[in-house]
Formats: sequence, C-alpha cells, structure tokens
Amino acid sequence: MSEASREDLGWIEGKDRRLEVLSPAPLVLSTPVRLLAGKRITDKESMFVRNIQDLAEAHSLEPRPIEGWEIELTGLIDPSRLIIHAEELLEMDQVEHEMVLQCSGNGRSQYQGTPGTPWKQGGLANVRFTGVPLSAVLQKHNVRVDHQVKYVTAAGADLPMGHEFQALEHSLPVADVLEKSILALSLNGEPLPGIHGGPVRLVTPGFFGTMQLKWLARLRFEIDESPCFYHAIEYRVPLSPVKPGEQFRFTLENSRPTWFIRLMSYVLDPEPGAELAAGPVTVSGVAYNDGSARLESVLVSSDGGQSWQPAEFQAPESPYAWYQWRTQVNLEPGIREIWSRAFDAHGRTQPLDGSVSWNPNGYEWTGVFKTEVTVA
Repeated sequence: MSEASREDLGWIEGKDRRLEVLSPAPLVLSTPVRLLAGKRITDKESMFVRNIQDLAEAHSLEPRPIEGWEIELTGLIDPSRLIIHAEELLEMDQVEHEMVLQCSGNGRSQYQGTPGTPWKQGGLANVRFTGVPLSAVLQKHNVRVDHQVKYVTAAGADLPMGHEFQALEHSLPVADVLEKSILALSLNGEPLPGIHGGPVRLVTPGFFGTMQLKWLARLRFEIDESPCFYHAIEYRVPLSPVKPGEQFRFTLENSRPTWFIRLMSYVLDPEPGAELAAGPVTVSGVAYNDGSARLESVLVSSDGGQSWQPAEFQAPESPYAWYQWRTQVNLEPGIREIWSRAFDAHGRTQPLDGSVSWNPNGYEWTGVFKTEVTVA
C-alpha cells in the first residue's frame, strides 16, 4: 500500500509503516510477525489496533488530556451514582500488569467460512499496563457493591459507526473485575496513547482485548449481562458444538462471551513464507494462556506431528505475560511446516485440528499453530 493511500485511510502518525491496514473505518491495523519476533514487550509503534467504533480525537499515538475526564459509576451500588474525576487517579497508588493483549478473532483466517476481520496472527501483543485498581477506587469513595451484582458493564466515549448500530459495551464477571481490573493510565511506562484507549482504559488481565474497554466513560453494576448487540450476539461462542457452516441464532442462554484468553502458542521466527537453507534451523515463538495456570511445556514438530521436541523457556514474572520459547529443528529440502503446541498445568493443550472449535463468529482459534517455509 502506498504512503498516500495510507494517509487517506487515516493512518496513525508514528505507527510502524509495516503494519497492515485491515479496515480504515473503524481502524484496524495488524502487526506483521517479524515485528513481534524476539521482543518481550511490544512497543506502541508496532502494536496492533482493533477498533469496533472510532473516537476521532483519539486517532493519535500521543496521550489524550486527562483533565476533565470523568467516569460514571451507577447501578446496584451505594451511593447509586458516583462520578470519578480521572485526575484523582494520578494521586493514587498504581499497579502494573505485564500481559498479553489479543483480539478474540486472532487466527480467524484458519476457520472456514466465518465472517469478520481476516486475522492471521497480527492481533497480538505483550505489553505493560499501569493503573489504579478499581477496587481501590471503590474503597476510597466508600462504595458498597450490592451482593446481587453479577456483572460490571463497561462503556467508552466512542460512538456507533452509524444510526443503525448500537454503542459498544461489554459485561464482565464482577468477581474478576473487583479482583483484577485496573483503570489503566499508561502503556509500557508512558501515558496511554489516544489510539490505545487513553486517557483511561478498563484493563482486566487474562481477558481478550475486546473486553479491555477503551476511553472508559461508564461502569454499571448489574444483575444481568448487557443486551447490547456486541455483547449479547457478536462477541460470543455457542455453548454446544456447531458444525462448520451451520446457522446459529445467538442468545444469552445458548452462548457465552469471549471472556478468557485461550491457551495458544505461535512460531514467530522463521516467519511464514521464509526461505531457509536445509539443516539445523533455530525456531522461536511465544506461548500463553489466561494466567490461571503456569505453562508446562511447548513442543515443536517439523514432520507433520509424527515427532515432537521440547522447547526451552522461562516463565515470566507475570502470569498474564507471554512465555518466549526457543528450540532447534533439522529441516530437509522442500515445502515444510513447523508446528508448535503448548500445554499448561490445568492439562489444557492446543488441539491438532483447531477447526473442532469452529463457531459462526470465528473466535478463539486455539489449534496447533503451523507455519509454512521453503527449504532449499
């Protein structure tokens, strides 16, 4: 894509020009594998962008003013309505979470016949968010949460992409929100960029990116999940298996939200389509899950799964961050596939055939990762 056409699409100044534009409006940018390989932390210049709605004034890598920004808390709380002035968060103790940020549609291109953004593996990052725990904010203002509350529904200041669309909001389990969620103010040690949700973003480690609400404006404490299209229909998967291509009518009762990140591993080097010399080749990548259990092993195969060898890795300090792994394989001439497969302490692993989790919206791909290379 030419530089001129990128500017016409509302390109974010400062973003790496190698990012791929998957959608101009709302803006969606995919990160090429080579920008992720070998990096523990994904820098803001290389970080993917997934917007469902756009906030025009936030189309920048620069931070947005925090002065005057307000967050409304309502619902089954006492007092029943509270306005949080974002500036006060700067004076409170903050915590940092190194964590995987992943679009729930990452890997969608592996499914057959699903609509939506054709993600390969570019909707992925490992970053550090810093902010104030929501529980600390509630404690400071003596907010009592009613015992009937099951969900916290979050919404941002962004607006629908037309009159026929609903505003985006998502409901999260109240227990997870009170235990993990922070009102994030910074990314990788710098004020949170506008395009990534600044000045304030609701961040809950271990959850998919769509649940990390940008430009946070409202939190509702409720008994029921939101009936919003994006929460009740769009970002959901069926509770029971669905045959590929089968029609499915989503309801809150027959499906679940795309909440928790799934166990996954990726080969990042060599990148797909690489041309390599026959013989020993160093293979490296990342693996992660929702942070609820440590990773036990990452296995790599270069012969179609007939044999596997373990990769070396060290667990990161944060349970929500990705594990960087590395091993060496011997490749013979021809078109070859390199596979990776992770296992965690809960006994979870990646299925050899990821299509067993086919769903109409194309979410939560977690199959064994396969990258094809040419060996001379």
